[in-house]
Amino acid sequence: MAITPMIPGTGLVGWQVLQSTLNTQRTSFNASAEIARDTEYFAEKIGTISSGAELVDDRRLLSVALSAFGLSDQVDSTYLINRVLEEGTEDNTALANKLNDGRYVALANAFDFSETIDFPFQDDGFADDITAAYDVKVRDDLAALLTQPEYVNDPDAAAALEEQTLLVLESTKAYLEENIGSITSVDDFLADTDLLKVALGAFGAEKWINSPKLLKQALQDGGDGPGALANVLGEKGLAQMSQAFGFDTEPTTALQAGNFANDIIDNHQWQLFEEAVSGVDAAIGTALSFQRAAPGLAGLSSSDNTKWFNVLGDTMMRSVFETALGLPDGFSQIDLDKQLETLTDKAQSRFGISEFADLEDPAILNKVIHSYLLQSQVAQSSGTGSNQIALTLLSSINIQRA
Repeated sequence: MAITPMIPGTGLVGWQVLQSTLNTQRTSFNASAEIARDTEYFAEKIGTISSGAELVDDRRLLSVALSAFGLSDQVDSTYLINRVLEEGTEDNTALANKLNDGRYVALANAFDFSETIDFPFQDDGFADDITAAYDVKVRDDLAALLTQPEYVNDPDAAAALEEQTLLVLESTKAYLEENIGSITSVDDFLADTDLLKVALGAFGAEKWINSPKLLKQALQDGGDGPGALANVLGEKGLAQMSQAFGFDTEPTTALQAGNFANDIIDNHQWQLFEEAVSGVDAAIGTALSFQRAAPGLAGLSSSDNTKWFNVLGDTMMRSVFETALGLPDGFSQIDLDKQLETLTDKAQSRFGISEFADLEDPAILNKVIHSYLLQSQVAQSSGTGSNQIALTLLSSINIQRA
């Protein structure tokens, strides 16, 4: 059973105490037996899942996955979740896009079961090593050629050869840097003789330039195992090239990416902790969720209006802004464009939010959260005497300043 968060006090008092003990409390919370077992199981197994059907068939995995997106209450809706996962989000008619709930879109985007291959040569910096090795080879070959009598005895011819060779060298290197990342298969690579020539030269394997079938097999085998063709032939340069280009790389899905499991687990743990905090104090739990969600939305590349419309479509974030700004109960019933106008105008005048990205600033974020908590506390204390309300708010403000 998970540990219950300790929040002595309500409103800003409880919030400030929680903030000062957050890391310690979360560490203890995440270490509780049930949470630890589920997250360990997820980390171990999720990389083996290749379809939505497989995920929904494993309730333990599904529970963690759905919890990470705030969808724990849908763990029994296996048909719905499977459709969301299998249809994805690219098609406008996909179920996730029709549900008018960003959580399903986020779930479908994260659990992308389409297979891709990330070849080493598509990584930034790969071309640098190849062009550097090729540069050394060409310059060494040029230096050796210039020692021949016809160039030693003809300085003009030697200078012309050197100038032309170095011009071609720079052009060839630039071509590789610009085009190597666009290669998607062995056949693409072998069909581009300019790229192939540079690669073979860089690894000292030029003699295979006219052996495309052998090259294809060697590249597909890679350079690691003793049975790989390049190793069978005893060709060290060809083996190094085959290993470097990695055409033997197996296709993977997003679920097998190195950081995927950790990211989902982190979101799952946060969701559980926020829910546990809400069980102690609903307003503080909402504030904690907002503290995590708002900067994430603020950092997206979408337009400002899109971000504000996301707020209006998100129950938690809408609640925080409406409460913090003291908007009336019927605010959600007015025209949507008018809601947007009112929200942005009041957010700017009250909190200095000129664009949504301002919420990445902790000072501005805290202004919104503190106003939300104070307004929530006033509402909760509506049945309490005015003296008690004043004492509570003064206590909150003193804690905040401490």
